[in-house]
Amino acid sequence: MVDNRREREYELKFKALADDLPRFMSAVDAADPKAADWSLAALANSYFDTPDHALSARRVSIRLRRTKGKILQTVKTATRADGGLMDRDEWEMPVTDYALDFGVLPAAAKRALGDVGPKDLVPVIEVETERHKKVIRRDMPLGPQLVVEVAVDRAVVRAGEKSEHFCECELELQEGDVGGFFTVAAEIHDRCPLPMSAITKAGRGYRLLADTPAEARHMPKFQLQADETIHDALADVFGACIGNIIANEDICRAAVDPEGVHQMRVSIRRLRSALKAFAPYLRTANVGWMNADLRWLGGALGPARDWDVFIGETLASMAGQGIDQHATQALRARAETEREGAYHVVRAALDSDRYAKLMFRLTAFVALDGWLAGPPDTRDPLFRKLGAAAPEILQRPYQKLVKAGHNLPDQTFEQRHAVRIRLKKLRYAVDFLARVYPEKKVRPFMASLKKLQDLFGWVNDLAQAKRLAQVLTRGADGGKVDDIVHQAVGQVRGWHARALHEVEPDLIDNWHKFTDASPFWGKAKHASDAE
Repeated sequence: MVDNRREREYELKFKALADDLPRFMSAVDAADPKAADWSLAALANSYFDTPDHALSARRVSIRLRRTKGKILQTVKTATRADGGLMDRDEWEMPVTDYALDFGVLPAAAKRALGDVGPKDLVPVIEVETERHKKVIRRDMPLGPQLVVEVAVDRAVVRAGEKSEHFCECELELQEGDVGGFFTVAAEIHDRCPLPMSAITKAGRGYRLLADTPAEARHMPKFQLQADETIHDALADVFGACIGNIIANEDICRAAVDPEGVHQMRVSIRRLRSALKAFAPYLRTANVGWMNADLRWLGGALGPARDWDVFIGETLASMAGQGIDQHATQALRARAETEREGAYHVVRAALDSDRYAKLMFRLTAFVALDGWLAGPPDTRDPLFRKLGAAAPEILQRPYQKLVKAGHNLPDQTFEQRHAVRIRLKKLRYAVDFLARVYPEKKVRPFMASLKKLQDLFGWVNDLAQAKRLAQVLTRGADGGKVDDIVHQAVGQVRGWHARALHEVEPDLIDNWHKFTDASPFWGKAKHASDAE
């Protein structure tokens, strides 16, 4: 008889090198000294899809696994991504032959596969795994016994003519509650802080099949609705931001796409902006711990982003502006050296225990609804509907922005920098809540806000260009810099002064247009009333 029950898979996956595996296994042993010894098995998996990868596009997978004389057929579909926690629906059943058998699939699994039938599917990915496995059991004071399955894998994935060898460690909740699961996971991770992983074995195969350079993953647009609660919004925003940080790690390490560092910084800023936007509903004791580490991580990425912009945008925009080409090339060469050093800092941060512990703790925070002070209570302001809360959430950063920009034409660069930061905070708050309001009301305000943010960003880039050009005159390791570099720096300064002069009228004009218009959520108070 086929078991038609829907199963929920909660899994934490960690990246690992071969040298990490013994340490991780020792940490698991310490978490349950009485557990049975590790078992060892060889797994052979075949993943099936249509020739155009229709299942992958729907985030659904179907595989056959052969191990110890048994054959298992498994369907998985992604549900909710809570940072690094893989939360998926899973249906697994034995089959007699190494061939897909849709006849044994429960109705829910068939619905996940849609109109795809066995004749539409071909094997696209093969994975061979050497797996050490152990089961941790722990009696809980309240509720059922906790059962956690631990897997330590050495594997190779083959897709087409390509292959990749890798190691990874997994913790999967078999029985019990998610809180107990993270308690055990935290004990193991504290002893062996490995970085989180958000890519499945099938995902590795599809990455090989793509045959395109790895690309940064952009933050998805938020789709928060008026009838959602603040509690729901926090789960969506935090989960998306944390997941996007993890998804861009490899791009940042490889330094192959400047968007990697950019998108990771965007995710960090949005996470911090969410803390600010929803601050009236959050308890400092619940969320205050993450600010220092998020600031540290953003700071580690900052210099790499500055050099990416300087090389990829500033120097590129100077071409054809009367600046000597040879001087620009010399400046670019020096800047490339500085960028290499900045990316070394990025890799050191992402490979550090501090980063691994931060991402684990953030993942647990989202999975366990860490912003709640206790069991869910509908009387808690966190369960207020976004439609009712949005005006006051948006009004606070708007008032602070208007106050910061008071008398903008006479402000110093440092004062304008503070205005730029306020603009970003308002922009992120609007991004969170834009779908709460009709699009036709939001669109003009968003266009004006974006234009203003672009202008302030351009002014900031000009100032950064001047600062970074000055850095290049000092020479690597205190060495002497060629005269041609000094010549290029002088030209950058002149270009910087001219560009600032040209953009100033447009900046002031757009600021007045923005502050004169009424925000879409209601009438704004005078700037003097801002907090």
